[in-house]
Amino acid sequence: MARPATRLPAVVPLTAAEQRLATWLRFFAAIFAVGTLIFFLRPAGTVADLNRVGLLLGFAPLPPADHPVDANFWLTLAVANMATITACAALAAADVRRRRALVYPLVVSKITSSTTGFLLFAGGAHAFPYLVVPLVDLPIALVLVAALRAAQPVEP
Repeated sequence: MARPATRLPAVVPLTAAEQRLATWLRFFAAIFAVGTLIFFLRPAGTVADLNRVGLLLGFAPLPPADHPVDANFWLTLAVANMATITACAALAAADVRRRRALVYPLVVSKITSSTTGFLLFAGGAHAFPYLVVPLVDLPIALVLVAALRAAQPVEP
């Protein structure tokens, strides 16, 4: 007796927009992973490097933290955020159709950090490290939003 043929659902290839979204996500996952390590291994060195660039551009330096315990507390949260957005980007890149919702936390993270950086800069410190955050993170958020919009879900 012959078995009835089972039909596997057709696999629809990724659209060009979905491929671009996956490429952006892989790129950002790598950048975020490197950022996680740099933040953890060189927190003071990162700020010192940004201060040097800022001084060349005429900005005030961000003063060193008065209390290492306070700075380390915020460092743990920054590293956790970077590790989380690394994971979200990598997982979403692996399957942009089924995991596209993981891109939204990336956008929220980047808009939040951009807003916070801008508010701290505008609030009187005018230190270059605060300005760098929106200069870097806001474009990332905008690229991801544009890529998400372009890669609308494919109707079955």
